[in-house]
Amino acid sequence: MKKIFTINLNLLTGWILVLFLLPAGLFADTVLLRDGSSINGRIIQQNQANVVIVSGNKRRVISKRQIARILYNNNYGNDDAEEDKKREEELRRQQEERRQAEAERKRLEEQRRKQQEEQRKQEEQKRQQEILDRIEQEKAEQAEETREQETTDPVEEKTPEELAREERERREQQRKDSSFWESDLWRTLIGEEVNRHEIRFRLEGGAGRIRPVFIPFSEEFNQIRGPLSQKSITSSPASYVDGASYGGEIEYLYDRFLVKLSSRRLEAAHSQATFELGTTTDVLTGLPTDSFLMDLDYARDLNRVEHAVGLGFTAYSNEFLEVRPVAEYIGQFTSSNNDGSAFGFQTSALSYFGLQSATNRMWLRGVRGSLEVLYSFQLMGQSFQWKLRGGAVQLQGSAVSESRGQFFDSGGAYTGERTFRLDPKIFYEGTSLESTLYYNLLPEVRLYVGLAGQTGKATVTEPNIAQNFSNLAPLDAYYTIQSYNENLKFGGLRDHHSRISFGAEYRLGL
Repeated sequence: MKKIFTINLNLLTGWILVLFLLPAGLFADTVLLRDGSSINGRIIQQNQANVVIVSGNKRRVISKRQIARILYNNNYGNDDAEEDKKREEELRRQQEERRQAEAERKRLEEQRRKQQEEQRKQEEQKRQQEILDRIEQEKAEQAEETREQETTDPVEEKTPEELAREERERREQQRKDSSFWESDLWRTLIGEEVNRHEIRFRLEGGAGRIRPVFIPFSEEFNQIRGPLSQKSITSSPASYVDGASYGGEIEYLYDRFLVKLSSRRLEAAHSQATFELGTTTDVLTGLPTDSFLMDLDYARDLNRVEHAVGLGFTAYSNEFLEVRPVAEYIGQFTSSNNDGSAFGFQTSALSYFGLQSATNRMWLRGVRGSLEVLYSFQLMGQSFQWKLRGGAVQLQGSAVSESRGQFFDSGGAYTGERTFRLDPKIFYEGTSLESTLYYNLLPEVRLYVGLAGQTGKATVTEPNIAQNFSNLAPLDAYYTIQSYNENLKFGGLRDHHSRISFGAEYRLGL
């Protein structure tokens, strides 16, 4: 009996354990979260703020703010199957969204294409309407011209076919006339378009060198007035005189056209001494004796002023090269003033002395034609431009050389006045060359350094020599000087000047 009771007690205990564990194995709780996910497990504790659930042998604490709903004693299925099902649903949802987005894109693309097609049709209709309106306007103008011609001078009326044929011929002729100016060949010949409208101001200064026509030309004439004869040794005055150079220039540029005004001055001040050694006849004994003549020019100034106005046109232009012919009308004015003294010696003794002055003036006017080439380039990241200009000069005018001297003997007695005047007509031909390098300091300001010069020969006509101290006729004196130029190599009538300049340019856009 005791044994049976023991067995029944064990069976009862086992049933109680089975009943206790059965809900845990078959039933569970489900927590649905606000983000759409869910957690399956067994809720072991909860309060007003949190829920504690055991899921997958893990204990999790979930805030009730994240919970949408709690299902108690829910069937505790396979978590992996649920997750797979959710992923499949998510995948189908994403595919559906992509399909809808693709359909929307295609719809918008089709709508945009239809709008573009409609716009193109409207523009085509507008162009066709403009052409029709232009044709109607031309017909109206032609009809008006026809009526005017019939009113003033009635002629035979033309048929519509003839009028249409003449209109076609007129348009074809216009096309032929304008085809060359719009052709690629014409663009190749003139280069790119020049869209430019500005004014340029330049100021410069530097050094210059002058050799005018009357140096040594007038000095050679003046040798005739000397009291010496049978000269054996003589000196010539300096051919070149160095001094300062300064000036300015204004250029107005509109598209390919150029208008320029310029003015420059070269000037120098210096002293000079010339001498002449030879033999002469003693005024007392009548015998040959040694003689010496010395001229001291202690105040001599020389200057040349050039004014010019020019027109230019850019014949070719591209991004780095510009070619421009320029024609200028120029005037060159040269003057020299000398004050000095002269001393004459016979047999080492002073025979006379004198005070003398000389003035020289030359006026030349004419044209200068030149070709400018401007090359733009970059060097070490800086913008430069090099201008090279060469041309021919043709001038004509006159030169006046006038000398006057008051002479005294060795005792101080006045012996008389000696004058000499030379007034020839001059025709001058020469060449000019200029090279200038520009540096773009600012968009509106450029600095530059340049070298320029002009050289040529002058032909003298109508010497017009007046003098009061020699028996030579004016024409004989002229031939004598020409012989000196050829035999003594004095340089003839060559006129030359050159300069080096430093300056700045300001460009004002219009």
